Amino acid sequence: MAKGVEQLKIFLQNIAKRENYLLSKIDIKPISSGGANYTTDLYLATISEPLKPDINIFAKAANLKEDARKNNDMLSRVYETEALFYSELAVNFERLYNMCQVPVEDRLCIPKYYGHLLVPFEEILVLENLEAKGFKSFDRMKTFNWDYASTAVTQLAKFHALGLALRDENPHEFTRIVGNFKFDLYENQEMMNSFLKLAIENACEGLKSDHKQRLQKFFASTENIATLMTMMTNDEFFLVHGDYRPSNLMHRRRNGKLEVVPLDYQTLRSGNPVADLMHFVFSGSDEEFRRLHYQRLMDHYFTQLTLAMQQLNVDVEKIYPRETFDADLIKLRPLGLFVGVMIAGMVTVAPEEAPKLDADMSKMQVKPNQLALERIIGVVKDYVRWGVL
Repeated sequence: MAKGVEQLKIFLQNIAKRENYLLSKIDIKPISSGGANYTTDLYLATISEPLKPDINIFAKAANLKEDARKNNDMLSRVYETEALFYSELAVNFERLYNMCQVPVEDRLCIPKYYGHLLVPFEEILVLENLEAKGFKSFDRMKTFNWDYASTAVTQLAKFHALGLALRDENPHEFTRIVGNFKFDLYENQEMMNSFLKLAIENACEGLKSDHKQRLQKFFASTENIATLMTMMTNDEFFLVHGDYRPSNLMHRRRNGKLEVVPLDYQTLRSGNPVADLMHFVFSGSDEEFRRLHYQRLMDHYFTQLTLAMQQLNVDVEKIYPRETFDADLIKLRPLGLFVGVMIAGMVTVAPEEAPKLDADMSKMQVKPNQLALERIIGVVKDYVRWGVL
């Protein structure tokens, strides 16, 4: 960590010079994600100078060791992927917004970006500190309500629309950038199978006998697992976030209106937008929320996607009509089961019990606490009712 802080200080000194803070003072302090982050060490920093406003910084420094990187294609590139989002994709998105004269209040919320360092094992990414603007992280021990969910899904729709607009406006640029995000989610089958096996064993502890048998039968099929993996990556038309959950969002309420900012673009890839929706819904909701709002939220997403694409002069009916979206909701529905069962324990783990990310991904599985078991029971009930199990 000491070396990381020193590297960060040098990086911030360069930012200070660039911003013309020539007599600046730099303060850096490490912070904890409370068990919500596994790939980076986090820091808050302040660049201050008399008679000038402070520059409030949020920095991420790599903490993935060599063994974790060499055994996982996605993990080996998470820092490069996020840097590419801010340095190239976000620039293209801003260009598209300006070209289409989209009002600022209707744009995807993207934090100010100060730069990155991609030296292997010393990677650094520097953004504005949104906490200084009143934003805060969602309490992952809670279930989100309609206001939060609909606002977050609106931002997701804007993100998906931007990817489609870039592909429509400059397919060569879209293909070039997205080509950097290709990876095989199922490259290490033995490790993934161990991860799944342990997750199912943990999940079954809270299920009644009939539901336990249904769940075990579904995941006992290698074909089902392979199909799930394919579903997450087999669509090259969209750009998807890949880990769209409340822990990767920040929010604030200003003038009575909720604002949500997506973060952590480390798992970008091409894929189907429904994969992001399933990830969001089943990582942060409970059975009661889904009973009341699941279909309403899906409708809201498509309405917002349509509006966002209209503002970018792209015809949703030609690219992604409603009937295709509805068919995808049915086809990709099992992804919600996968997400809900696989990550419930990790999402709700107490900070002091959060696992360390290393070469063996199965070690990321933790014994579900009571909250996780309640969420898993609710997810399984949903999928029995929907006829998937």
